[in-house]
Amino acid sequence: MKVAFLFLSASFLLNTGLYTQERDKKIRPPENGCYIGFFPGWGELEDEVDAEEIRGFEALSGKPVAISPFSNFWGEEYVSLDQLNEMAKYGAVPILRLMPWGEPYWEPYGFQPDYALQKIIDGKFDGFLARWADALITFGRPVMVDFAVEMNGDWFPWSGTFQGGGKKDGFGDPSLADGPERYAAAYRHIIDLFRKKGVKNATYLFHPNFESYPDKPWNDLFQYYPGDDYIDWVGISLYGESETKYDWYGFEEAMEPVYNRLVRLFPKKPLMLAEWGAREWKDPSYKARFYKDALSLIETRYTGTKIAIVYHERWEEDRPDGIMDLRIDSSNDALKVYKEGIKSDYFIGFIEQ
Repeated sequence: MKVAFLFLSASFLLNTGLYTQERDKKIRPPENGCYIGFFPGWGELEDEVDAEEIRGFEALSGKPVAISPFSNFWGEEYVSLDQLNEMAKYGAVPILRLMPWGEPYWEPYGFQPDYALQKIIDGKFDGFLARWADALITFGRPVMVDFAVEMNGDWFPWSGTFQGGGKKDGFGDPSLADGPERYAAAYRHIIDLFRKKGVKNATYLFHPNFESYPDKPWNDLFQYYPGDDYIDWVGISLYGESETKYDWYGFEEAMEPVYNRLVRLFPKKPLMLAEWGAREWKDPSYKARFYKDALSLIETRYTGTKIAIVYHERWEEDRPDGIMDLRIDSSNDALKVYKEGIKSDYFIGFIEQ
């Protein structure tokens, strides 16, 4: 029988080390171990959070879910406690992903002037953001805030590519590339607003992709960093190869260079895999191996990784290899390896059995 949910048991909170005291609601890394989470996509707008679906994933994986993200697409113009409350109903920590874009979503990307980073900097969204600040205060429980994910890629409209790119004569410091500098300034503006409003239960995540597209010095992930005074955790998205026309690469090959760099760049920040996973490949053993290596190496080599959130969703794309199945149970082998990997006490869930 399950014990009380995380948020309802003060002694459990203190024992896990996730938070320290009621007055201090920052999310802390475990001293030894890695919190596990999952991201099922939550529908087209990434906001259809359902506590029962989290329970279903717990039953499937064999271990509780510690943390889970959902998105707020700014084009929908809503602020709601519903998703936060669904997470709390289960007992997981929510990650609020603030995504400054509008319709058409998931179409070929490019600059969206209505949601330009400059407008955030200039305060055009302050009313909307103030409503989110009020919602977080009302919620009261710890929340991680993640702004404009994977900004060093070229697939979202907030990408530095579309916000000034490598030019240095349109914004701020003439020695810095305008695109990344605008991103950092926009995120600082949001955090400053939240702090001024009195939000004390937010932990702020910096979340680039593990590789930069384009691979140019101006687009390096560090160029986007808002600064140590603003950011609490550093996380990355890291996936196996998505297109079968390219060569497969394993988890270690992808993780080794970026992990070593993150440790050097952010020695005082806990690290996380904010999204990670792999699709089914021509040979199903490849995905199982990706999972096996990931979970083994997180425990033994990449021990600075204190949260790992596996992506668990399937969709179809308009191309010959278009079935993108990133679910942990896309094959029996993948599910078996994932379950075996997280059995270790090193991987921590919040709801004890």
